[in-house]
Amino acid sequence: MLRTTTLVGLCLSAGLSQAADNGVYAGAGILQSQYGLSNPGDLEPFDDEDSGYKLILGFRPFDSFGVELNYADHGEATVPSGIVCIQLINAPCPDETGLEAKTLSAFAVGYLDFPLIDLFAKVGATAWEFKGRSTPAFPAFSIDEDGTEFAWGAGVQAHFGSLGLRLEYERLNIIEDEKLGTVSLSFIYTFL
Repeated sequence: MLRTTTLVGLCLSAGLSQAADNGVYAGAGILQSQYGLSNPGDLEPFDDEDSGYKLILGFRPFDSFGVELNYADHGEATVPSGIVCIQLINAPCPDETGLEAKTLSAFAVGYLDFPLIDLFAKVGATAWEFKGRSTPAFPAFSIDEDGTEFAWGAGVQAHFGSLGLRLEYERLNIIEDEKLGTVSLSFIYTFL
């Protein structure tokens, strides 16, 4: 009896999860970003990571393929200005620089679909905006750059009916070929 009940429960949950896979979905989550700057000489303070948030809007017409847009605010990192000046602009700077980045990305997403779990990989492009400012403000120093570059990511998501939970890694190219790496945890809702 227990085996039959378990088997029926698994079949029903597989059917529910399958029904919620395809369609328009939206989500939001938190992310941790690393700006990818090196720290020659172990200068302090050096903190090229920060938390931020992410918004997701996508469409999955088939079990194995979808497209999505992601907006991310990657937070603010604080690094010794010498590192920024040497690596990005070759100019003298004040003691510290606060860095922040925002990205808008478009991806094609490929899925390996299982009853309650999906594995996915995505490739696309990201439009990025990167800003830096001196701390303290004297001598005055600022960076304000933007562009569009290649981006990719991979992750896993669990889905229960229309609700989903997604853990993913993304790699975004930004200013001067710097690599912005993010890990995010997001809640997804699929509109049936």
